Amino acid sequence: MSTKEVPISLIKANAALVRYPRFNELHEDIRLCQEMSKISGEPQCMVLEGIAGAGKSTLVRTYVEMFSRYETVSGTKVPVFYMETPSPVTVKGMASRMLETLGDPAAHKGALWSMNSRLVHYVRACQVQLVILDDFHHLIDKETNRILETVSDWLKVLIKETGIPFLVVGTEGKVELILQSNAQLSRLFAVRETLEPFQWDPSDETSVKQFASFIKYIEKGIGVSLSDELPRAEFLHRLHYATDGVVGNVMNLMRFATLLNQQTEGIQNDGILTLSMLSHAFAKRLHKHLPRKVDPFAAETDRHFDAPTATLVNAPNSTNRRSKPRKKSNVSVSDVLTAS
Repeated sequence: MSTKEVPISLIKANAALVRYPRFNELHEDIRLCQEMSKISGEPQCMVLEGIAGAGKSTLVRTYVEMFSRYETVSGTKVPVFYMETPSPVTVKGMASRMLETLGDPAAHKGALWSMNSRLVHYVRACQVQLVILDDFHHLIDKETNRILETVSDWLKVLIKETGIPFLVVGTEGKVELILQSNAQLSRLFAVRETLEPFQWDPSDETSVKQFASFIKYIEKGIGVSLSDELPRAEFLHRLHYATDGVVGNVMNLMRFATLLNQQTEGIQNDGILTLSMLSHAFAKRLHKHLPRKVDPFAAETDRHFDAPTATLVNAPNSTNRRSKPRKKSNVSVSDVLTAS
């Protein structure tokens, strides 16, 4: 495949943020917690869980970008404070990291009681309206699988002393375990949301429409479209099979395929993603991560695909078990997509 240098403008377009309905819904949930805390006078805290690659960190970081820190005559203001939970984590480590991020020149100095006092002061002085702690699952010790209760107790006290809502973000199921071990901390987190992968169930119109809509948002966001080498329904299901509907996997695949399109001589940046490009992208970006998956875009895979539900049957290099064919719904996937 002959390639050429890609202009920086095209690379930036390829990296454009894709906002889809669930993404925007969760942004609104976070905003409501932030606003309700001002009205109620009590911190309205929130949990956001999801599997790796679901897009949790991207979602919260883009929220933070809407509330950039700024300077005033009285000092730095930080409307939304974001920090990754350190690993390994200790109470003093958390306190010093937060102080450092807020700009305390003596962040790593002093006894814990002094750090706590300064932290409360800085949160108030910086007029923090929301604290986001990413990778909150680090409160579970990797070696012992033990929940670090001293850290969760410290966090509970900090939330109550500052009166500021916290959003904790982490791996699905693990944040819930941390909260279950501390009833008082759990009570503070009334809003609990999960960012789940997209599903694909031909008997469920909603799941098909949601994934189809997500792909449309991506095509529009990065300026590409799927080729017409396959019926749209089958192409979409191959995309879902290749990525398990995980946002990070989908974006990784389509962005790399887009880069290939932009680099290929003679294409003239037509923005059409072919099966060949997606096959190359799958091999380079997903195969090592999902080793049991068969490349659904390769030419030799066609005869192993059971359209219109696009279930892989007896695919080479897959598991030895024969895949059970899905039950066909009364409405075909193609009809669902046409109706939408």
